Amino acid sequence: MVESSTISLTPFEPTEIATVTIAKYGYLATAPLFPSQAISFRALEAYRVLHGACPRLSIQAFCQGLSGLRLEPYRHVLAEQFSSAFDVYNDILHYVDQLVAAALRRNTPNWRMLNACAACLYRLEGEKPLKPGLLASMDGNSSLKLVDDAFRSGQTRPDERTWRTDLFITAEEVDQFKDEVHNAQKEVDGEDEEREVISEDTLPIEEPAESKSVCAERWRNAGPEARKKMFALFATTGIFACLCRHGQVLVLCDMICSGELMKYPLAIVNRVIDVYGPELSVALGYDIACEFSKTLGHSSLGPRAEGVVSGVVPAFHGHSHNRRCQLDWHPMYLEGVGKEDFEGCERFFSHSNGLASATRLSTAFHRHQAIEGLVARWALLKHAESGRFIFNNYRQALTIINEGTRALDIYARELKTTPEDYKRYLVEEREYLRGLMAEPADIKDRAAVEDYKTLDYQIVHDGITGREISRIQREYLAAQTRLESAEEVVRRLEDMLDIDSRWMPGTPEYIKMMVALGQRRYRRALDNLERLVVQRLFELSKLGMNGLGYKLREKIGHALKARAEAIRKALAEYNRHAKALIPPRPELSWTEVMEMASIGEFDLLRDARQDIREKPWANRSHRAATATYFNVKRAREEIDRLNVEIPRLFTAMIDDHIDHHDAIQAAADKEPALAHELKLRQQYNDAVNAKNVAWLQKASKLHGFTGRIEYGKRIGHNASRSDALPLPSWATYAGSGDGGNGSADDDDDDDDDDIQGTGSTTDATRLVNFIDGLGKDMD
Repeated sequence: MVESSTISLTPFEPTEIATVTIAKYGYLATAPLFPSQAISFRALEAYRVLHGACPRLSIQAFCQGLSGLRLEPYRHVLAEQFSSAFDVYNDILHYVDQLVAAALRRNTPNWRMLNACAACLYRLEGEKPLKPGLLASMDGNSSLKLVDDAFRSGQTRPDERTWRTDLFITAEEVDQFKDEVHNAQKEVDGEDEEREVISEDTLPIEEPAESKSVCAERWRNAGPEARKKMFALFATTGIFACLCRHGQVLVLCDMICSGELMKYPLAIVNRVIDVYGPELSVALGYDIACEFSKTLGHSSLGPRAEGVVSGVVPAFHGHSHNRRCQLDWHPMYLEGVGKEDFEGCERFFSHSNGLASATRLSTAFHRHQAIEGLVARWALLKHAESGRFIFNNYRQALTIINEGTRALDIYARELKTTPEDYKRYLVEEREYLRGLMAEPADIKDRAAVEDYKTLDYQIVHDGITGREISRIQREYLAAQTRLESAEEVVRRLEDMLDIDSRWMPGTPEYIKMMVALGQRRYRRALDNLERLVVQRLFELSKLGMNGLGYKLREKIGHALKARAEAIRKALAEYNRHAKALIPPRPELSWTEVMEMASIGEFDLLRDARQDIREKPWANRSHRAATATYFNVKRAREEIDRLNVEIPRLFTAMIDDHIDHHDAIQAAADKEPALAHELKLRQQYNDAVNAKNVAWLQKASKLHGFTGRIEYGKRIGHNASRSDALPLPSWATYAGSGDGGNGSADDDDDDDDDDIQGTGSTTDATRLVNFIDGLGKDMD
């Protein structure tokens, strides 16, 4: 592979062209017509495999290494020649992949997405329904940028080639959602204006800005679209990916000349619904799922996504959201998601980041080619780890159930609590945090009136645009509507209370109500400060938990720092209203508040509308018991999902073996080269699958294992054609687990009569025929 020599090659046929002759000798020419140099297929394949294992390995670095092994000085032309040859080699491999896909009948539309992960998507007849049916995650990554040609030196060589597979969503498909956020915001603004109109019976109480936009402030990709800009240097600013819970990449799209705009996750959701919906519900993890759900609900995808796609904030990212958000979106409190953390994108990006240095200055085609190669290799690795994934998750879930159940028994005895109490605690905490919402000040209306009064000045001197003019006019009209509605409510109240003359400043009634209004403003400021500090207390308790890694503690620390700024503002607002009371209340210092928060004794809560220190859900022991209860509940869901995934994976591996056997038999006479390629791939798959089945068998030995390793039938799959075909040798690993005590399931009286690895009489007969036919040629 590392040798360099000059040889003469004799054509196998008189009319054979030079490149074909060179290829038959095991080399790939670096020029199409009159080649003088060639690179061995072994070297090209070595680079492809090594690059898949280490994406940082560039062609230049590989060629430098080859030069060093040959004890020759490195020449730049070698990398150029190798790059050209590698392009041709990838074209050859892609053509072979197409032939293999056609032979295996795997060239139908969306076949790759529908079969990306056997454990997630290979649904079987008679299996227990899962809801959600698919657990996936999506996120953007800005490492895989591409520098724009306009910022490069020299003359750009045109390259019209594009990606070869259906891995990417086209820019045109993404751009159909480019106006969705603007339109959705107009809908939200319209709904807000309707809510702001004062009714006859109630005064308006609106969610505070901190509650509404905390994720927009804390997460850059949740902020306004106008802020998500990128340096003009980059033509492509990264990728937006969607992966299943086992790490298989479902679909990608390029982020072009922008930050993480909402059109990218909308395009991903659209593709997910098109391929998997509506019969398969999807729980989609996204670090700003709380904010994205609003955009999705008001977008054109809203009706289609309802009941099909649900949002989840990933476990790691969730600790940087406020407590209210965690209670609604964190996987700990969501039904059916098991122990999935929805952080698969971060793991994939950790691997793909190594590709950035080699692709940032490449052509668009070479960048896509590198990403496709990386994903293909990643898919093989993730499939090879499927069995280990199931074993580790099963063992973790059983440990959580065993330890958690014992802990819950102790909590039940000492705290006199039941599962219903834990569910109630969660509801009460949600209601409490929702109840601590500050009312909006009249600053917004005052600003709208002032903007309208100076509209002409702004048009002439500031040059504001038509859109800005429309916004000022719209906000002024909304303020006027609120004022008129408020005046109508006042008139009705005056009639109801028999007030003949309106209270004016200086009258006893006016003074009395101003005092009451001051108390009310003080209470609202206190509520806001209380809510922020209580959330900080809960996050501090997480920060001190044993077992948290450095990165997680660091993430929580950054969130607390951001929240501390909100507490400072709330404290200033509290002190302003406390000072205005008659008599004035003592002001609080930042040090006092932080000391109260640090020691967990926030005496300020005594002045709030409700003192939560004696509430069970706020008690440390009750909170620990509640967390344990939901952790055990999610672990039981994880067991249920793994029990479904095990036969799916096992069945998919056997069906893959059978599909290859059929294709090999069909191609053996007319296309022996294709049959040989299929045989090599079957051997590799069998080696990987044997390892997976060994991990499944290991899982079946766990104490508490309740699943079965059995061969089923895929929904819509015709298995009758494979009755006479041999099963792979590793199929004999299958069967039900002994629960770690050597005994079969007591509820299944027929276990002793079944052959392990089979789910029916037909399967058992097929296995017997396979064993009888060992060493014989089978048709």
